[in-house]
Amino acid sequence: MIESGANTAGNGGDGYSYGGIIHASLLIYQPINIAVSLGYGSVAVAGQTNDVNIDQSAVQIAGVGGNGGSGNIAAGGGVTTSSGTGVIDTGDNSAGNGGDGYFSGALVHAPIVIYHPINIAIAGPGGTAIANQSNTLEIDQSATQIAGVGGNGGHGNVAAGGSVITLDPGWGSSNGADVVQTGGNQAGNGGDGAFYGELVHTSVLVYDPVNIVVAGYNSTSYAIQINDLYVDQSVHQIAGLGGYGGNGNVAAGGSASLVAHGLWGSDAIATGSNGAGNGGGGQFAGSMVDVSVVIYAPVNIAIAAPYGTAEADQINNVHIDQSAVQIAGIGGNGGHGNLALGGDLATHLLSDLHLIG
Repeated sequence: MIESGANTAGNGGDGYSYGGIIHASLLIYQPINIAVSLGYGSVAVAGQTNDVNIDQSAVQIAGVGGNGGSGNIAAGGGVTTSSGTGVIDTGDNSAGNGGDGYFSGALVHAPIVIYHPINIAIAGPGGTAIANQSNTLEIDQSATQIAGVGGNGGHGNVAAGGSVITLDPGWGSSNGADVVQTGGNQAGNGGDGAFYGELVHTSVLVYDPVNIVVAGYNSTSYAIQINDLYVDQSVHQIAGLGGYGGNGNVAAGGSASLVAHGLWGSDAIATGSNGAGNGGGGQFAGSMVDVSVVIYAPVNIAIAAPYGTAEADQINNVHIDQSAVQIAGIGGNGGHGNLALGGDLATHLLSDLHLIG
């Protein structure tokens, strides 16, 4: 047996992940502000200002194959022989292919935020009660979950089988045991992506500020509440995607020039099965879950007794993003300008006359 093939250059490594990746954050934030003045003609003031930035975002990546490189060459060496060798293999070379990505398990991201400040001001008869509450809250519960994705193929790679020249007249005799293999070369193909399991993104936000002002007889009460709320519960879930094929790659089987006696029996000559710039396959089995819950109920109350003045002002600026992008089980696109060529085959059949001495 002669083996000069199975060479690799610039291929991305395979990525394997088995198990679970879990990111579970919990925040409970409950400021309480109370001012009480019960004496006659008294003043009670309760001011509360909350500027809160909460980042519960997560980026979870598992089982992703590496991208193939560019400008690589993997070539089998040429073989010239004058003796029977049985098997000659110069093919199965690979260059610039993306690695396969495999994931089996679960990615879970489940942040929870409970936030409800309370602001209360109470004044007795003839008193003045003022309760101001200002809440500026930014919460990021976004998640990016990527699992079981094949790497992209590179560009401008060459994978070629070596040429084979046999000068043995006995090659291809009736025993049918000889094999020449110069094909099976791969260049710039996207890796396969396989995902088995679950991607879960569950975000819960409970936000209910309460602002209460109570003033006694002949008093003045003010209740002012300003809420600026930004909540990002978006998610990008990508699983079981095949990598893209590269561009300008060449996969070619080596040429074979054979000298043989008579017709062949069951001998094999393979110069094909070459691939270049193919997109990887995508497989997904399981579930992708995105459950986002927002409970937002500010309460603003101002109570004044007879002859009093009560004002309740509430301003709410709320932005909530619960968008989701879920992509699963999609094969990669093929590349452009690639060549996959079978090797040339030249045979020279000899008559039986050369056996007569």
